Amino acid sequence: MSKRIVITGMATINPLGDDVQQYYENLLAGKSGVKKWESLDLENCENKVGGDLGDYDTQAALERIKDGIGEAKFKRVRKLFRSATFSSRTAVLTAQNAWLDAGLEGSDIDPYMTMVVVGGHNLNSKYIFKMSKQYQEEPEYLDPLSSVEAIDNNVPALISEVLQVNGPCYTVGGACASGNLALRDAFRDIRSGEVERALVSGAAFDVSEPDIQASVIINSVVMDPELNANPETACRPFDMKRNGFVYSHGSAALVVESLESAKARGAKIYAEVLAVRANANANHLPMPGSEHQAWVMRKVMEDAGIRPEQVEYANCHATGTPSGDIQEFAALKSVFGDHIKNMKINAPKSMLGHTCWASPLVETIGGIMQMNNNRLHPTINVDEQDPEIDADVCADGPVDWEVNYMLKNSFGFGGLNCCSLIKKWEE
Repeated sequence: MSKRIVITGMATINPLGDDVQQYYENLLAGKSGVKKWESLDLENCENKVGGDLGDYDTQAALERIKDGIGEAKFKRVRKLFRSATFSSRTAVLTAQNAWLDAGLEGSDIDPYMTMVVVGGHNLNSKYIFKMSKQYQEEPEYLDPLSSVEAIDNNVPALISEVLQVNGPCYTVGGACASGNLALRDAFRDIRSGEVERALVSGAAFDVSEPDIQASVIINSVVMDPELNANPETACRPFDMKRNGFVYSHGSAALVVESLESAKARGAKIYAEVLAVRANANANHLPMPGSEHQAWVMRKVMEDAGIRPEQVEYANCHATGTPSGDIQEFAALKSVFGDHIKNMKINAPKSMLGHTCWASPLVETIGGIMQMNNNRLHPTINVDEQDPEIDADVCADGPVDWEVNYMLKNSFGFGGLNCCSLIKKWEE
């Protein structure tokens, strides 16, 4: 079980870009991807802002990789896109781009030794809402393939078809921890020898109007009128005026494989996955618990054989909710003690909004780019830092900082916690 696991491919589509370098540069620039929703009708909802990619041109994105995948495959994928949902199309695009980035397109690999695991659930909520309304109006005019396209398992199935891989293929659902839970499954299956590599996808949650209104009812999203009027200021992790989280579209994919596999084909390596751990609060309500978050942080370092004082940076879950940020920081302080003063932490959601099930992977990609460039992005909208969060949250702009070990936190509704420990690559 000492097999080393590395990341060799990365891709994302999110409110800050659909190119990894562009995404990183926008993070460093402190650019907000939050705006007023245009693809959703929220006239009667108190929350009106989010990371809206409803107008994202997936066909144009497919055209851009035509040369990389070849004419025949391009036509095949274009045909699949005719009936595919928004979540499926963006997941396929990020999967294919990560596959290209890893140098696996056209390579001679055993397709049965490659798995596809998608983090997420309720992926096609807006599409199902649309079909439900269509059923009420005229049942005969439902989309012909809606019984296939609407269900979550169609996303990994499409990815496996596009990439032509035959290993294990399924979804893992754990709310906002889903992406890390998918990485955990891939990590374990590669270590056990069941597979050599995995395409780990964080699929976009195609959020619907009722999803957002349900979050309004439990006071978990931004409802402050001033913040809704100024969308770029709405998501405020660590700030005294934080008012809730901000829904956003986003998708990401990683190619994860054994070091032996990566070296055998001369692949470039972005980072090494040292460990991934998960636990639960034993409470189904959306109430974060610092004790359980601290336990999983400790265990992921124990698994990796890393001492807390070796970790220089934590890429926080930090959604901008009043209780969530405090609980996460209490857990960090419990685990790292006085060393928290020697660390940097930041909150990518301050710019991205909350890309939901995909957020652990979207943010891991940003974290790896920061680690490999030794330059951390700012946490924006921290006008008055909460005095209980007494750490350097990179509130004053980008920071030059050498990072060898990154803790990536993800905590989902239902008390579902999952953390990964990522190391800068070295032989």
